[in-house]
Amino acid sequence: MRNLSSQNLSSQKGVAIITALLIVALGTIAVVAIASRQQLDLHREQNEALIQDARSFSNAGERFAAALLFMDHAAKQRSGSDSLDDDWAQTIPPITIDQMTLQGCIVDMQGRFNLNNLVDEAGVKIQDQVEILKRLLLELNIEEAKADAILDWVDKDVDPTIPEGAEDDYYSNLTPAYRTTNAPFTSVSELQLVKGFSPSVEAEKEDYELLLPHLAVLPVTSIHPTWINVNTATPEVLASLSPDMKPLATGLSRWANGKYEDYPECEDIFDLAAEDTTVLGAPKVTTPYDSDTDFINAASPLTADEIGPPGSFSVTSYYYQIRVDVVGESAKLTQYSLLERNTDGQSKVIFRSRDTL
Repeated sequence: MRNLSSQNLSSQKGVAIITALLIVALGTIAVVAIASRQQLDLHREQNEALIQDARSFSNAGERFAAALLFMDHAAKQRSGSDSLDDDWAQTIPPITIDQMTLQGCIVDMQGRFNLNNLVDEAGVKIQDQVEILKRLLLELNIEEAKADAILDWVDKDVDPTIPEGAEDDYYSNLTPAYRTTNAPFTSVSELQLVKGFSPSVEAEKEDYELLLPHLAVLPVTSIHPTWINVNTATPEVLASLSPDMKPLATGLSRWANGKYEDYPECEDIFDLAAEDTTVLGAPKVTTPYDSDTDFINAASPLTADEIGPPGSFSVTSYYYQIRVDVVGESAKLTQYSLLERNTDGQSKVIFRSRDTL
Protein backbone atom coordinates (compact mmCIF):
# COMPACT_ATOMS: atom_id res chain seq x y z
CA MET A 1 0.00 0.00 0.00
CA ARG A 2 2.85 2.31 0.89
CA ASN A 3 4.55 1.69 -2.46
CA LEU A 4 1.29 2.40 -4.28
CA SER A 5 0.76 5.60 -2.33
CA SER A 6 4.32 6.70 -3.01
CA GLN A 7 3.88 6.04 -6.70
CA ASN A 8 0.63 8.04 -6.75
CA LEU A 9 2.27 10.88 -4.86
CA SER A 10 5.22 10.94 -7.27
CA SER A 11 2.84 10.86 -10.21
CA GLN A 12 0.86 13.77 -8.76
CA LYS A 13 4.05 15.72 -8.18
CA GLY A 14 5.07 15.14 -11.80
CA VAL A 15 1.69 16.32 -13.07
CA ALA A 16 1.90 19.35 -10.82
CA ILE A 17 5.36 20.24 -12.11
CA ILE A 18 4.26 19.84 -15.73
CA THR A 19 1.14 21.89 -15.05
CA ALA A 20 3.24 24.60 -13.40
CA LEU A 21 5.61 24.63 -16.36
CA LEU A 22 2.68 24.89 -18.76
CA ILE A 23 1.22 27.77 -16.75
CA VAL A 24 4.59 29.55 -16.78
CA ALA A 25 4.96 28.92 -20.52
CA LEU A 26 1.46 30.17 -21.25
CA GLY A 27 2.05 33.18 -19.03
CA THR A 28 5.30 33.93 -20.85
CA ILE A 29 3.60 33.61 -24.21
CA ALA A 30 0.82 35.91 -23.05
CA VAL A 31 3.30 38.49 -21.76
CA VAL A 32 5.31 38.33 -24.99
CA ALA A 33 2.12 38.65 -27.06
CA ILE A 34 0.97 41.64 -25.02
CA ALA A 35 4.39 43.26 -25.28
CA SER A 36 4.51 42.63 -29.04
CA ARG A 37 1.01 44.01 -29.45
CA GLN A 38 1.96 47.10 -27.46
CA GLN A 39 5.09 47.49 -29.56
CA LEU A 40 3.05 47.20 -32.77
CA ASP A 41 0.52 49.69 -31.43
CA LEU A 42 3.35 52.05 -30.55
CA HIS A 43 4.88 51.72 -34.03
CA ARG A 44 1.44 52.18 -35.59
CA GLU A 45 0.85 55.33 -33.57
CA GLN A 46 4.30 56.63 -34.50
CA ASN A 47 3.67 55.89 -38.18
CA GLU A 48 0.24 57.53 -38.05
CA ALA A 49 1.84 60.57 -36.42
CA LEU A 50 4.50 60.69 -39.14
CA ILE A 51 1.88 60.38 -41.87
CA GLN A 52 -0.23 63.08 -40.25
CA ASP A 53 2.84 65.33 -40.02
CA ALA A 54 3.64 64.63 -43.69
CA ARG A 55 0.09 65.55 -44.68
CA SER A 56 0.26 68.74 -42.63
CA PHE A 57 3.54 69.71 -44.29
CA SER A 58 2.19 68.94 -47.75
CA ASN A 59 -0.83 71.14 -47.07
CA ALA A 60 1.51 73.87 -45.84
CA GLY A 61 3.46 73.55 -49.10
CA GLU A 62 0.18 73.88 -50.99
CA ARG A 63 -0.66 77.10 -49.14
CA PHE A 64 2.85 78.43 -49.79
CA ALA A 65 2.38 77.79 -53.52
CA ALA A 66 -0.99 79.57 -53.44
CA ALA A 67 0.73 82.55 -51.79
CA LEU A 68 3.33 82.61 -54.58
CA LEU A 69 0.57 82.65 -57.19
CA PHE A 70 -1.19 85.47 -55.35
CA MET A 71 1.99 87.56 -55.21
CA ASP A 72 2.57 86.92 -58.91
CA HIS A 73 -0.95 88.17 -59.67
CA ALA A 74 -0.50 91.24 -57.46
CA ALA A 75 2.81 92.14 -59.14
CA LYS A 76 1.11 92.24 -62.57
CA GLN A 77 4.39 91.91 -64.42
CA ARG A 78 4.30 92.09 -68.23
CA SER A 79 0.70 93.28 -68.33
CA GLY A 80 -0.39 90.38 -66.12
CA SER A 81 0.72 87.61 -68.47
CA ASP A 82 1.89 84.28 -67.00
CA SER A 83 5.10 82.63 -68.14
CA LEU A 84 7.95 80.34 -67.18
CA ASP A 85 9.95 83.43 -66.19
CA ASP A 86 7.66 84.13 -63.22
CA ASP A 87 8.76 83.44 -59.65
CA TRP A 88 6.22 80.63 -59.25
CA ALA A 89 7.88 78.72 -62.11
CA GLN A 90 10.84 77.64 -60.01
CA THR A 91 11.47 74.39 -58.21
CA ILE A 92 10.94 74.94 -54.50
CA PRO A 93 14.30 73.99 -52.90
CA PRO A 94 14.40 71.36 -50.14
CA ILE A 95 13.34 72.78 -46.77
CA THR A 96 13.99 70.78 -43.60
CA ILE A 97 11.42 71.08 -40.81
CA ASP A 98 11.37 68.79 -37.75
CA GLN A 99 13.44 66.07 -39.42
CA MET A 100 11.26 66.16 -42.51
CA THR A 101 12.26 67.55 -45.90
CA LEU A 102 9.74 69.40 -48.03
CA GLN A 103 10.14 70.45 -51.68
CA GLY A 104 8.01 70.78 -54.80
CA CYS A 105 7.00 72.85 -57.80
CA ILE A 106 4.14 74.61 -59.55
CA VAL A 107 3.12 73.62 -63.08
CA ASP A 108 0.87 75.72 -65.30
CA MET A 109 -1.73 73.25 -66.54
CA GLN A 110 -2.95 75.64 -69.24
CA GLY A 111 0.26 75.05 -71.11
CA ARG A 112 -1.26 71.67 -71.98
CA PHE A 113 -4.20 70.24 -73.89
CA ASN A 114 -7.27 69.89 -71.68
CA LEU A 115 -8.88 66.50 -72.30
CA ASN A 116 -12.23 67.91 -71.18
CA ASN A 117 -12.12 70.34 -74.11
CA LEU A 118 -13.20 67.51 -76.40
CA VAL A 119 -16.89 67.99 -75.64
CA ASP A 120 -19.15 70.88 -74.73
CA GLU A 121 -21.26 71.09 -71.58
CA ALA A 122 -23.91 68.91 -73.22
CA GLY A 123 -21.33 66.17 -73.89
CA VAL A 124 -21.30 66.80 -77.65
CA LYS A 125 -17.91 66.71 -79.36
CA ILE A 126 -16.13 69.92 -80.37
CA GLN A 127 -14.56 69.07 -83.71
CA ASP A 128 -11.82 71.73 -83.55
CA GLN A 129 -10.60 70.30 -80.24
CA VAL A 130 -10.70 66.74 -81.51
CA GLU A 131 -8.47 67.82 -84.40
CA ILE A 132 -6.02 69.45 -81.97
CA LEU A 133 -5.79 66.20 -80.01
CA LYS A 134 -5.19 64.20 -83.20
CA ARG A 135 -2.39 66.53 -84.24
CA LEU A 136 -0.86 66.25 -80.77
CA LEU A 137 -0.89 62.46 -81.03
CA LEU A 138 0.81 62.64 -84.44
CA GLU A 139 3.46 65.02 -83.05
CA LEU A 140 4.33 62.33 -80.52
CA ASN A 141 4.23 59.49 -83.06
CA ILE A 142 1.11 58.03 -81.49
CA GLU A 143 -1.71 56.70 -83.66
CA GLU A 144 -4.15 59.57 -84.17
CA ALA A 145 -7.03 57.08 -84.23
CA LYS A 146 -6.59 56.72 -80.46
CA ALA A 147 -8.36 60.07 -80.21
CA ASP A 148 -11.59 58.21 -81.06
CA ALA A 149 -11.50 56.16 -77.87
CA ILE A 150 -10.62 59.22 -75.77
CA LEU A 151 -13.59 61.09 -77.25
CA ASP A 152 -15.94 58.17 -76.55
CA TRP A 153 -14.85 58.18 -72.91
CA VAL A 154 -16.22 61.71 -72.37
CA ASP A 155 -19.02 62.15 -74.90
CA LYS A 156 -22.63 61.46 -73.94
CA ASP A 157 -23.60 59.04 -76.68
CA VAL A 158 -23.11 55.26 -76.57
CA ASP A 159 -22.09 54.80 -80.19
CA PRO A 160 -18.37 54.03 -80.76
CA THR A 161 -16.58 56.58 -82.93
CA ILE A 162 -15.33 55.07 -86.19
CA PRO A 163 -12.80 53.51 -86.60
CA GLU A 164 -11.13 53.04 -83.18
CA GLY A 165 -13.71 54.25 -80.69
CA ALA A 166 -14.85 52.23 -77.67
CA GLU A 167 -17.98 52.30 -75.57
CA ASP A 168 -19.47 49.94 -72.95
CA ASP A 169 -19.60 46.97 -75.31
CA TYR A 170 -15.78 47.03 -75.47
CA TYR A 171 -15.00 47.67 -71.80
CA SER A 172 -17.60 45.21 -70.49
CA ASN A 173 -15.65 42.37 -72.15
CA LEU A 174 -12.43 43.21 -70.31
CA THR A 175 -11.23 41.56 -67.10
CA PRO A 176 -12.15 43.21 -64.83
CA ALA A 177 -15.07 44.69 -66.71
CA TYR A 178 -16.08 48.32 -66.35
CA ARG A 179 -18.00 51.02 -68.20
CA THR A 180 -17.19 54.32 -69.84
CA THR A 181 -17.88 57.38 -67.74
CA ASN A 182 -19.48 59.39 -70.57
CA ALA A 183 -18.49 62.38 -68.45
CA PRO A 184 -15.50 64.71 -68.07
CA PHE A 185 -12.18 63.24 -66.93
CA THR A 186 -11.46 63.72 -63.23
CA SER A 187 -7.68 63.16 -63.47
CA VAL A 188 -5.05 62.53 -66.13
CA SER A 189 -4.36 59.05 -64.76
CA GLU A 190 -7.93 58.10 -65.73
CA LEU A 191 -6.68 57.98 -69.32
CA GLN A 192 -5.09 54.61 -68.43
CA LEU A 193 -8.61 53.14 -68.38
CA VAL A 194 -9.21 54.18 -71.99
CA LYS A 195 -8.70 51.78 -74.88
CA GLY A 196 -5.15 52.11 -76.21
CA PHE A 197 -3.52 53.36 -72.98
CA SER A 198 -3.55 50.34 -70.66
CA PRO A 199 -0.60 50.23 -68.22
CA SER A 200 -0.52 46.44 -68.59
CA VAL A 201 0.49 46.70 -72.27
CA GLU A 202 4.02 48.05 -72.64
CA ALA A 203 3.47 49.90 -75.92
CA GLU A 204 0.26 51.50 -74.62
CA LYS A 205 1.97 52.44 -71.35
CA GLU A 206 4.72 54.19 -73.35
CA ASP A 207 2.08 56.16 -75.29
CA TYR A 208 0.51 57.29 -72.02
CA GLU A 209 3.87 58.40 -70.64
CA LEU A 210 4.65 60.27 -73.87
CA LEU A 211 1.36 62.15 -73.64
CA LEU A 212 1.52 62.91 -69.92
CA PRO A 213 3.66 66.10 -70.09
CA HIS A 214 1.28 67.59 -72.67
CA LEU A 215 -2.12 66.83 -71.10
CA ALA A 216 -4.28 68.40 -68.43
CA VAL A 217 -7.67 67.66 -66.94
CA LEU A 218 -9.36 70.95 -66.11
CA PRO A 219 -12.95 71.67 -65.10
CA VAL A 220 -15.64 72.31 -67.68
CA THR A 221 -16.85 75.87 -67.18
CA SER A 222 -19.17 78.30 -68.89
CA ILE A 223 -16.10 79.50 -70.77
CA HIS A 224 -15.43 76.46 -72.84
CA PRO A 225 -12.97 75.25 -73.97
CA THR A 226 -10.04 76.41 -71.82
CA TRP A 227 -7.32 78.12 -73.84
CA ILE A 228 -3.66 77.15 -74.11
CA ASN A 229 -1.13 79.55 -72.59
CA VAL A 230 1.48 80.02 -75.34
CA ASN A 231 4.03 81.17 -72.76
CA THR A 232 4.05 77.79 -71.04
CA ALA A 233 2.93 75.42 -73.83
CA THR A 234 5.30 72.69 -74.97
CA PRO A 235 6.41 72.76 -78.63
CA GLU A 236 4.21 69.73 -79.35
CA VAL A 237 1.12 71.45 -77.96
CA LEU A 238 1.83 74.62 -79.95
CA ALA A 239 2.28 72.53 -83.10
CA SER A 240 -1.11 70.90 -82.51
CA LEU A 241 -3.02 74.21 -82.59
CA SER A 242 -3.20 74.12 -86.39
CA PRO A 243 -1.48 72.46 -89.37
CA ASP A 244 0.27 75.76 -90.12
CA MET A 245 1.87 75.93 -86.68
CA LYS A 246 3.96 72.77 -87.04
CA PRO A 247 7.07 74.38 -88.64
CA LEU A 248 7.01 77.33 -86.22
CA ALA A 249 6.23 75.64 -82.91
CA THR A 250 9.75 74.85 -81.69
CA GLY A 251 10.95 78.40 -82.31
CA LEU A 252 7.86 79.94 -80.71
CA SER A 253 7.86 77.76 -77.59
CA ARG A 254 9.33 79.29 -74.45
CA TRP A 255 10.74 75.89 -73.53
CA ALA A 256 14.40 75.87 -74.55
CA ASN A 257 14.85 72.17 -73.87
CA GLY A 258 12.94 68.98 -73.19
CA LYS A 259 12.84 69.29 -69.40
CA TYR A 260 9.04 69.10 -69.45
CA GLU A 261 9.42 65.46 -70.51
CA ASP A 262 10.42 64.68 -66.90
CA TYR A 263 6.93 65.60 -65.67
CA PRO A 264 5.59 65.00 -63.04
CA GLU A 265 9.07 65.15 -61.44
CA CYS A 266 10.04 68.61 -60.23
CA GLU A 267 13.82 68.67 -60.15
CA ASP A 268 15.24 71.26 -62.56
CA ILE A 269 12.16 71.04 -64.76
CA PHE A 270 12.16 74.80 -65.35
CA ASP A 271 15.80 75.18 -66.41
CA LEU A 272 15.35 77.51 -69.38
CA ALA A 273 19.03 77.74 -70.39
CA ALA A 274 19.09 77.23 -74.16
CA GLU A 275 21.90 75.24 -75.70
CA ASP A 276 20.96 76.48 -79.15
CA THR A 277 19.09 79.75 -79.68
CA THR A 278 18.42 79.22 -83.37
CA VAL A 279 15.75 77.07 -84.94
CA LEU A 280 15.83 76.44 -88.69
CA GLY A 281 18.11 79.45 -89.07
CA ALA A 282 15.76 81.84 -87.21
CA PRO A 283 16.32 83.21 -83.67
CA LYS A 284 14.44 81.33 -80.99
CA VAL A 285 12.05 83.37 -78.84
CA THR A 286 13.78 83.95 -75.50
CA THR A 287 11.37 86.40 -73.84
CA PRO A 288 7.75 85.82 -72.81
CA TYR A 289 4.79 87.14 -74.78
CA ASP A 290 3.08 90.01 -72.97
CA SER A 291 -0.12 89.75 -75.01
CA ASP A 292 -1.92 87.66 -77.61
CA THR A 293 -0.87 90.25 -80.18
CA ASP A 294 2.80 89.70 -79.32
CA PHE A 295 2.41 86.00 -80.02
CA ILE A 296 0.49 86.58 -83.25
CA ASN A 297 3.23 88.96 -84.43
CA ALA A 298 5.90 86.37 -83.54
CA ALA A 299 4.00 83.75 -85.57
CA SER A 300 3.90 86.00 -88.66
CA PRO A 301 3.05 85.52 -91.47
CA LEU A 302 0.24 83.44 -89.90
CA THR A 303 -2.95 85.23 -88.93
CA ALA A 304 -4.75 84.60 -85.65
CA ASP A 305 -7.22 82.28 -87.40
CA GLU A 306 -4.36 80.31 -88.95
CA ILE A 307 -2.64 79.86 -85.58
CA GLY A 308 -5.61 78.08 -84.03
CA PRO A 309 -9.37 78.06 -83.47
CA PRO A 310 -10.86 81.24 -81.96
CA GLY A 311 -10.17 81.44 -78.24
CA SER A 312 -7.75 78.52 -78.31
CA PHE A 313 -4.68 80.43 -77.08
CA SER A 314 -3.76 83.26 -74.73
CA VAL A 315 -0.92 84.42 -72.45
CA THR A 316 -2.64 84.02 -69.08
CA SER A 317 -3.58 81.05 -66.90
CA TYR A 318 -6.06 80.16 -64.18
CA TYR A 319 -5.18 76.54 -63.40
CA TYR A 320 -2.00 75.33 -61.72
CA GLN A 321 -0.88 71.99 -60.35
CA ILE A 322 1.10 71.99 -57.13
CA ARG A 323 3.41 69.04 -56.42
CA VAL A 324 4.74 68.76 -52.86
CA ASP A 325 7.13 65.99 -51.78
CA VAL A 326 7.57 65.32 -48.06
CA VAL A 327 10.27 62.87 -46.94
CA GLY A 328 10.79 61.90 -43.29
CA GLU A 329 12.35 59.12 -41.22
CA SER A 330 10.11 56.34 -42.50
CA ALA A 331 7.44 58.32 -44.34
CA LYS A 332 7.33 59.60 -47.90
CA LEU A 333 4.35 61.43 -49.33
CA THR A 334 3.73 63.17 -52.64
CA GLN A 335 0.69 65.39 -52.93
CA TYR A 336 -0.76 66.81 -56.16
CA SER A 337 -3.20 69.70 -55.92
CA LEU A 338 -5.00 71.40 -58.78
CA LEU A 339 -5.58 75.06 -57.92
CA GLU A 340 -7.80 77.55 -59.70
CA ARG A 341 -6.59 81.15 -59.34
CA ASN A 342 -9.39 83.65 -59.91
CA THR A 343 -9.24 87.19 -61.29
CA ASP A 344 -8.53 88.52 -57.78
CA GLY A 345 -5.49 86.26 -57.39
CA GLN A 346 -7.14 84.02 -54.80
CA SER A 347 -6.74 80.26 -55.24
CA LYS A 348 -9.03 77.37 -54.36
CA VAL A 349 -8.33 73.65 -54.50
CA ILE A 350 -10.21 71.88 -57.31
CA PHE A 351 -8.66 68.45 -56.92
CA ARG A 352 -6.16 66.85 -54.55
CA SER A 353 -4.53 63.43 -54.65
CA ARG A 354 -1.70 61.73 -52.85
CA ASP A 355 1.04 59.59 -54.42
CA THR A 356 -0.76 59.44 -57.77
CA LEU A 357 -1.79 61.97 -60.41
